[in-house]
Amino acid sequence: MKLTMSYAVIAVLALCACGEPAPAPTETASPSPDPTAAFPTPTDAGTDVALAPPLVPEAEKGEKGARNVLLAWARAVENKRFGEAYAQFGEGGPQNGMSAAEYATQFGRCRKITVALSDGQMEGAAGSSYYTAPTTLSCELVTGNTEKWTGDAVLRRVNDVPGASAAQLRWHMVSADLKAS
Repeated sequence: MKLTMSYAVIAVLALCACGEPAPAPTETASPSPDPTAAFPTPTDAGTDVALAPPLVPEAEKGEKGARNVLLAWARAVENKRFGEAYAQFGEGGPQNGMSAAEYATQFGRCRKITVALSDGQMEGAAGSSYYTAPTTLSCELVTGNTEKWTGDAVLRRVNDVPGASAAQLRWHMVSADLKAS
């Protein structure tokens, strides 16, 4: 009898629930979470910067590790998080000597930025590995016009050389040599 009574209660609750219209979606839904929030955020000169997500050690040393850093750079540029993009260059910044402020300023005219990355190529030389990927950066200017830059993004890591620092052993961008096209 108890079992039959439980089924009856469940049936009544189900019927009541069927008669209720589903709540309408609201336009004040909470924004989607920041996709970079899951990445580690060390402090670099007082500015939070997101680094590429970690990989297993063997993948980190190879092409996947280089590609991971390159994608983190592209995502940061597209999201106008130029401090994060600049941080992908490692301790010395870009090879051209541009400061973080100069790096951010160069994108100041852009309303929207899109980065397209082709598959890159791995090379080794004198104790280091390099990854070079053809890159296109498109910028919709605040004026409504568009500009496009193409060239190569180059990343480097020191192979497991005794005495190399942790920063040297990680993939980092060396340059993003992009020219107006």
